[in-house]
Parts: sequence; structure tokens; C-alpha cells
Amino acid sequence: MRSLIEFGNLTDLNDRLRQFPNRAEKAVNKALHTEGVEVVAQEMTNLIPVSKRQKRHAKDSKWYTHQTGNLEFVVKSKGGAANKKGSFGYLVFPDEGRGSKNKVAQNFSKRSLQKSTPKVLQKIHGALDKLIEEGL
Repeated sequence: MRSLIEFGNLTDLNDRLRQFPNRAEKAVNKALHTEGVEVVAQEMTNLIPVSKRQKRHAKDSKWYTHQTGNLEFVVKSKGGAANKKGSFGYLVFPDEGRGSKNKVAQNFSKRSLQKSTPKVLQKIHGALDKLIEEGL
């Protein structure tokens, strides 16, 4: 499942991006690819339950990896199959509830993005504020 932060309705952000068209995109990418990834991953980590059956928990380690693109990033779980040593295979399909006993959808992505979106936007605005200050 892929979840997106929608920026379409955020006119303030759009106005700020227009002030520095050549440098704003680079600043936003930097904020997204460093701080944004960490904020979203931390919010997801906060939602991971700790299993009594597991000796090593995803919640206590860096369970994720990420990919970046222009004005985007994707956070995904490391590893693969649950039987692969060092893998957190139970995180492969947590949104749908697969891999858990109760088979109840957890919606980690959606819930974590709801909590992290304002924080990520704050990081982007901070990067743009810095850019504006440097431009004055």
C-alpha cells in the first residue's frame, strides 16, 4: 500500500516555493529526504506492537529502509520473508493485517502519515524559511 502526503491544498507552501523557484525544490528535497523520512519512520515505529513471541523486535531497531525521488520518499520494511534470519517479515503487510494472528488491518501507513504530515510540513517550512533568510 502506498500512502501520499497531498500538498495540493496547501497554498501557503505553494506561495513560498514560488519565491525561490530554482532553489526551493532542492531545499524541500533535502528536508524530505533527511528529516521527513525520520519523522515518518518514527511515527510508524511508535505504532509497532511488541510481540511476546519475538526475542528481537522491530520497534527496538532500525527496521526500515527508504528510497528517495524528486519531492518524494518511500519508507519500507527491511528484510523479506519472516523465516529469513534478521528479517522483520511480520512488517511486510501490516496495513492489511497479514502476518498477524487476528488478521485485522492495522493501517500503519495511513495512521502514521496523519500524525507525521504536520511535522514534515513544519520541516519543509523551516527549510524554506532558512532559504528566504539566506536570500535577504
